[in-house]
Amino acid sequence: MSVSSHLTPDPERRLRLIHGNIQNSLRRLDWQLGAATFFAAGQMAVIKITAPEGLLTYIALLALCAAVPAGLLGASPFIETLRRIPLLEPRENKQYSGGSLVNDYDIARYSQAELVNFLDRYLGGGVTATPYYEDIVAQIVIGARVATRKRRLFGAACVLAGLAQLCLFARLILR
Repeated sequence: MSVSSHLTPDPERRLRLIHGNIQNSLRRLDWQLGAATFFAAGQMAVIKITAPEGLLTYIALLALCAAVPAGLLGASPFIETLRRIPLLEPRENKQYSGGSLVNDYDIARYSQAELVNFLDRYLGGGVTATPYYEDIVAQIVIGARVATRKRRLFGAACVLAGLAQLCLFARLILR
């Protein structure tokens, strides 16, 4: 066994592990977006039927009305575009040299070429050996960007649903 044999492990196995983690994150985010959207739509119906009219009730309904499209947009195939969406993705920092391969938010900051070079050093070489590995890296970058977009839309839906809850709580207190 040579000294350099441990420096060039099978990059495909490691790339597949990173890709699998991002795919698991995407599936989990789809469930979370679906639950948040279902919650917001159901609560809108309950509020409209049971809550008395008033400014706070109206604000709660507006917040929930905004949460539903955020959840639906996150679950739609339109979110999987290859182009960058400025409000839903992290800014590209060219000075960004750190990062981890655990968090899809950090991976989404890289372009495909930057991630190939980073993974080539990180995994000990071999990523640039074939175009096949570079295609796996491209899928990792696309998946990380989609996951970041979905996470931000889920966060927006949660904030809007939380605002609705605060309005309803204030409505109960001020009654």
